[in-house]
Formats: sequence, C-alpha cells, structure tokens
Amino acid sequence: MTASIEAFLNERKELWLKDRLKKVENETVIAELQQQANERFSVQEWLSDAAKRVSQLSMVSHPSKFSHPSAKTSSVIVQADYSVDGYLRSGNVNYSLDVFGNAAAMDVFKFLSVNLENGQTILDAFEQQNEDLKQFIQHSSLDFDALRLAFLVIKENDTSVKTDHLVKQVYFPVGGENYHLLSLLTPSGLITKLKQNIDAIRFSDATKLAKEQRKKNELDDVGYADVYDLTVTAYGGTQPQNVSVLNSQNAGRAYLLSSAPPQFEKRKVKLPTKDFFAQCLYWKKFNHEFSILQKYVRSDLKETEQVVSNRHIRKKIRQTIQQIIYEILFIAFCIRRNQSGWSNKEYYQHLPLDQRIWLDEVHWEQREHQEEWRDEISRRTAKWILDSYEKFMSHSKMFSDLEIKEVKIVVLEILEQDKEFF
Repeated sequence: MTASIEAFLNERKELWLKDRLKKVENETVIAELQQQANERFSVQEWLSDAAKRVSQLSMVSHPSKFSHPSAKTSSVIVQADYSVDGYLRSGNVNYSLDVFGNAAAMDVFKFLSVNLENGQTILDAFEQQNEDLKQFIQHSSLDFDALRLAFLVIKENDTSVKTDHLVKQVYFPVGGENYHLLSLLTPSGLITKLKQNIDAIRFSDATKLAKEQRKKNELDDVGYADVYDLTVTAYGGTQPQNVSVLNSQNAGRAYLLSSAPPQFEKRKVKLPTKDFFAQCLYWKKFNHEFSILQKYVRSDLKETEQVVSNRHIRKKIRQTIQQIIYEILFIAFCIRRNQSGWSNKEYYQHLPLDQRIWLDEVHWEQREHQEEWRDEISRRTAKWILDSYEKFMSHSKMFSDLEIKEVKIVVLEILEQDKEFF
C-alpha cells in the first residue's frame, strides 16, 4: 500500500519538476525547485491539499457535460436493476462511475483511483476504513477520520434536481395534454465500456496476428472479428478533460454503432414458386455455351468420315453440354443453401414435389432414399436444354432438326450418367 501511494506521488513530482527544470540552468535554482517539490509532494502536504480540493469533483454515472462542457446539472448516480431484457443499458452492464468538475482537481481522483495490493482502490480503502491505510495515514501525522470524510464527499448523493438549458431535452407525452420534460444525459461509463470492447475486438494482439497472417496468406486457427460502419465522435474538442475523467481517458473519442436500416441486396438466385426451370433459368444467359455447342455439332455432322477428328469434336460436344448441366446444378445448389424448409411456406406450395425435394435441404432424406424425383429432374433438365438450344438456333436463324437430334442423344446420355450428382 505504501509503495502504491509513494509511486503516485513520485510520478506527480517528476512531472512537476520536468516542466519547470526545462528553462533553468542555475544549480541554486534547481536545488530550490527540488526542495520545493519534495515538500509539495510529501504525503502530509499533498494529501492535506487534495482533501481541500476534492469538493470540486463529483462522481456521476451520467455527466451532463457530454451535451455541453458548460452545462451544470445535479450529480446523477443511477442505480438500475439487472434484467434479461436484451438491452444494452445501465444495470445490465457493469462499469465504473465517472467524475466531472474542476479539471485542475482531476489529479485528486487519479489518486483515489490508485489500485492497492489487495485489489482495492484508495477510495475503496477509505470507504471501508482499511486498517493498513489508516496506520499509514496516522504514521504520516495526519487525521485519518478527517481525510476520510473529506475524500468521501466525492461520492455524496446529490439530492438536488437541477437541469440546464444547455442539456438536450425532449417533451415526452404522459397522457392527454400532459408532458414530462426529460433531460437527456450520457452514460459515459457505458460508452467507455463499449469502446473498450470494440477496441479489444479490433486491435487486440490476437487480432493483429491474425491480420498479419491473412496478409501473408497463412492460416490462422481462430481468425478474427471486426465491427463495420462505426462512427467516431468527439467530446470536448481539444480539452476532453473539461467533460469528464472517462472522456479524458478516451481522448474524447467514442464509438457510435450504425442504426441505419439494413440494406437488402437482391438475391442473385431467385427462389422458384412454381417451376425452377421456368423461373430460375434464362436461356440467353447460356448463349456462349450454345454458340460453342452449335459450332461443334455442325462440324461433327460434316466430318463423320474423319474418325480422329470426329472423336475430338464429340468430346468437345460432351464437355460443352456437361458445362451447361453443371451451371444448372450450381444454380440449384445455391437455392439449396437457403434456410432449410423454405419450400414448406405457403408462398411456394405450387412448386412440384420433385423440385422441392431437389432444392430444399429439409428434404435431404428423401433425396438420399428415393429415385423418382431424380428421374423427373433429369427429364426436365434435358427438356430445358433442348428447348433452349432450339430457341437459340431460331434466334440465330440457323435452325436444324439434325442438330437437335444430335444434341438430344448426347444430353440424355450425359444426364443418365450424371443423375447421381443431382
């Protein structure tokens, strides 16, 4: 305990001397300043002075100066009950009380906040009349009881009800033509806790390491989280200490979480209500594949006598048709990634059962143990490819029944082989 208090006073003394010794070169003046510092920051002198200045400070849970540094209201300490109501509010979050008052007296609060060896702060020790602190104070020729009463003034309940025109206010209706005029105060401890938690998520050592590994394209076992769309707001301008102690500790910065409504993106894959093949597939999106297919089918029909060339062309035809089938399957699998059971909603009741089994994960067991749906989906896939290819040729004004027959044979062969992938 003695070490913690002496370390605090020595730190204050060093800061005081550092500022004054910068412009002094005379040894006599330096010695005088050092002597003055020893007296000023001795336990007896400093504690006596601090006990006089502590009345300039007040502990609060909701400082008014976040609305305006000149606002003066009652010192409010909210005692809210914990409730499992899902709200981030006072009572549901444990956080430290804040302090506001004369910025020149903030060093007194820093002293009262010093942590002792037993985990208590000096203010806690005064409040609980800690025996070790009592002996230390008395050994320093000071009156423990007098100091205790003086320092505990910082926690005195303010029974006054005083607001200020600089505080944000709102008329709240309470029935009929009656209103309550509410003064809006800021839960500085709560916003400090929020900032600490977000900083821990975004800037912890583990997060920094994970981000470095990501830059190097290396695997991190845990990964990292982030919070997007944050807004940083500032209180107190260049003098954050004029607002409160917690605000000063946060350098005047606080986070605002986004409260904007969600931005819905249009689904890349539409959920079918009546027919997957009619509503989710558009033949013009396959123009490139159909164009390649047409090229190779025509070459195949022309070069039936050249065996080697013909094999190469037929291989290309099969690859192109397989590519079309795989693209159809990809769209189906994207739909399957939607929430399980989506097809059971009334809006999708006109969708055929075989397509529901195929597209909705809730029917995975039927997919595994039944075959009828697979035959139907294979038939519909073949029909869609052939109908779409026919539309493509009609659109390109190069229609040929021979090409349709050629493609139909290959499509049916491939689907018979690939049905297991559905």
